[in-house]
Amino acid sequence: MRTLLRGGRVIDPATGFDGTADVLVSDGKVIAVGPGLPASDDQVEIDVGGYIVGPGFIDLHSHVHSIAGQRLQAMDGVTTALDLEAGLMPVERAYAEAAAAGRPLHYGFSASWGSARAKVLAGIEPDANINSGLAVLGDPAWQRSSSRAELTAWLSLVEGELAAGALGVGVLLGYAPASDPAEFLAVAKLAKQAEAPTYTHVRELVETDPATPVDGTQEIAIVAAETGAAMHHCHVNSTSGRHVDRVLAALESARSAGSRVTVEAYPYGAGSTGIGAAFLSPERLRMKGLDPTRVLMLETGERIADEARLLQVRAEDPGAPCILEFLDEENPKDRDAPAAGPPPRSASGRSRSTARACARPATGPTARCACCSPTAAQSE
Repeated sequence: MRTLLRGGRVIDPATGFDGTADVLVSDGKVIAVGPGLPASDDQVEIDVGGYIVGPGFIDLHSHVHSIAGQRLQAMDGVTTALDLEAGLMPVERAYAEAAAAGRPLHYGFSASWGSARAKVLAGIEPDANINSGLAVLGDPAWQRSSSRAELTAWLSLVEGELAAGALGVGVLLGYAPASDPAEFLAVAKLAKQAEAPTYTHVRELVETDPATPVDGTQEIAIVAAETGAAMHHCHVNSTSGRHVDRVLAALESARSAGSRVTVEAYPYGAGSTGIGAAFLSPERLRMKGLDPTRVLMLETGERIADEARLLQVRAEDPGAPCILEFLDEENPKDRDAPAAGPPPRSASGRSRSTARACARPATGPTARCACCSPTAAQSE
């Protein structure tokens, strides 16, 4: 079956093309792009004037694991949904269950740093389920620093997950913000050795928490420089807040010096997590200049009224999904805060957020290296 998409605005990030053209597709592959492609009796022609035609988006930061949710993603143009910031463990089970579910999108998972630590430090057995993972986030037992033996044990688990097909290492460092920085360095060394990227939710900035063991942005820049690992800074806008200009300047300086650091951002002032997350405690919200009314419970629609109610829901159901409004989009002061903007371009013309080395293809209907694909989109 050949399909001719006629007269759309064609955007091809791989070549930098952006203009009106036709696209000819045969057996699911693009075989021609250009203006005035000839009509033929053996092809279906569709007028797409007024529409944008481009490659499917690769969502590097998705926590959507339901068929219904992925159908919504498909309506937004997403064709590959990757859970790389958190990951799932055991990854072989995650792949098997995703295949059995018949997901409508390509999929892939990172090795879960948090689950590996939770198994060794707290005896919590991972089950490759995002909801179980959310519940674990609020458990302080896994958030502490590791002994030398514990570090060796969970690094071994991460290494095994990479060997089993994980697409890198997902590091939820912001959920264990007081953990020893030497452990993050060890993870990066392991990732470099395996030629696998890391995807990190960084710990607090020094402007937010002067007592943080190390500034979250400086940490990822220093570790990338020291190890040579490819290190991705997740949702740079939500972890940076109004300090995003300083953060981006530091990361650009690291890139200019040769470090393989990349970023992503989403275009709104809110993010989603489990209510038990370390950075949602009343004292840490105050550090960010926020209060509990910025927290909205996802399943009930309840907006948290005060610190007492926040403490109650965190104790009762730490894994309950919630939304944190880190910027008030109705407030001109927040609305005009410095924006992260699009990621810088690499020499190849691709966005920096995808110009990374990765030898592991995403699993799904086709084997394709998601990291080296021409487009990417970010989610919460």
